[in-house]
Amino acid sequence: MVDKKKDTKSMDIFIDIIEKTYQGTSLQYGKETFRLTPTLVRPADFHRKTCNAQTSYEHLLNALDPAFKTLAASEVYRAKTGWIAKSINGYNNYKIRQITVGKEVFLLPNISKHPTVGIDTSGCQDNINTVMVICSIPDPEGACVWLEKHLKLPKDPKTNEFHWVRLNQNYRRVLLDDFELALAICCDCLLVIKSNIFFGRKGKMDTIFANLVDGCFSGFESVPSQAEFRANLKQRLFKVTNRAEVHCDDDFAPLTPAKIVRLLVKTLAKQKQRGSFESYTPLFATLYSHESTSIQIADLIAGMVKSKIDNKEFNVLKPLPFDARKLNKSFNTLPKAYFWFDENV
Repeated sequence: MVDKKKDTKSMDIFIDIIEKTYQGTSLQYGKETFRLTPTLVRPADFHRKTCNAQTSYEHLLNALDPAFKTLAASEVYRAKTGWIAKSINGYNNYKIRQITVGKEVFLLPNISKHPTVGIDTSGCQDNINTVMVICSIPDPEGACVWLEKHLKLPKDPKTNEFHWVRLNQNYRRVLLDDFELALAICCDCLLVIKSNIFFGRKGKMDTIFANLVDGCFSGFESVPSQAEFRANLKQRLFKVTNRAEVHCDDDFAPLTPAKIVRLLVKTLAKQKQRGSFESYTPLFATLYSHESTSIQIADLIAGMVKSKIDNKEFNVLKPLPFDARKLNKSFNTLPKAYFWFDENV
């Protein structure tokens, strides 16, 4: 049986290590101070055997009390009541996130008070199509820590913001090489739509935008597996956008960003009989891109996704066939949609 006082103290150490190692700050353990470099923490780190330490983080792991490591070997992973489970739900005003990239599992501090949503666009190489991304960002502040401290990604010196087009090829390659990790850290649900509709704009822009979103989820009602999956994905997107701050640049003129946010949340809401919708509350964040980390994160994601699509490197992006009925007959090229989401959430 686990001693509750001992377990509480050990959990405090567990969370402290995750937070300070991720942020690359100093950590006091015992009589030693460890000046940590920004590092992603793995669950197994807390109970692994001592090693020939090369980094400050490895020196810290070697210094951990053997009794702590023994306790960690069982308590880190315990379902519902283990250290990870408790910390994800919130422990002493601290939260963590768990992400999986391939076979690797990482533990991150959840720094932001509230999740957000970012919407942005990026033009394709053909100068005809545009990629639009709608991404749920669970921890915008934490994502920025990773971009700045782990990747040392530079900001535009004029506007002091992350901007894909301002990155040189080396920094772009860093993000593209770690594409899945970048997605997992920066967002937990992503909808991508590639289309030339924004250039043609044959019809009312509000109708075009609503149909572009709705066409990712409708049209497959006669295919049971697709119908259920699309309904679930749409509901998931609705849950993360409804009553959440949605950050959006002025990319959809003549529609304002506030109008785009309202159309998005309304389109994702369930439509009831007689044309009414379930209750929804769109929240538009009235911030410009240099003030909004969420717009900057969405900008980077749009740039990465656009590059992957241009190079036909779809990686973890899964196709979502579009409902042709939602497209004006004057458009002869169907939009292409893709999605990704964190299966841990």
